[in-house]
Amino acid sequence: MIRKPLLHKGLRFVIVGTIGFICDAGVLWVTTEQAGLDPYIGRLISFSLALLVTWALNSTFTFKSAAKRGKHQFGSYAAVQISSFALNYAIYSGLVWLGIALPIIALVIASLIAMFYSFTAMNLWVFKMPKA
Repeated sequence: MIRKPLLHKGLRFVIVGTIGFICDAGVLWVTTEQAGLDPYIGRLISFSLALLVTWALNSTFTFKSAAKRGKHQFGSYAAVQISSFALNYAIYSGLVWLGIALPIIALVIASLIAMFYSFTAMNLWVFKMPKA
């Protein structure tokens, strides 16, 4: 059975992830459809901005980190998100390259898969609560 605090944290993570996804998808759309960049470069730009948005929200809202938000915490967060992004980007690129999905649909699929990995890594490592 999953404990209630973990479920609440998971719900907050989904809310922040949704905000991050909207940021990511919006910037992806602007960079590819409006600015004319290819979907791979556009995705790198959109991910970078979403990373900053979600770090600020996850550290204060999702995990309610008592630790000072600083370089060390951001470094750990970025490491998890970059490894999650590698998984996300591989799935996204494969779906786009193979012509299976449009960039925005590929983004949805890849983001859902990578979400489970990143929540677990953040919960167990980046924002791990000290044992009482």
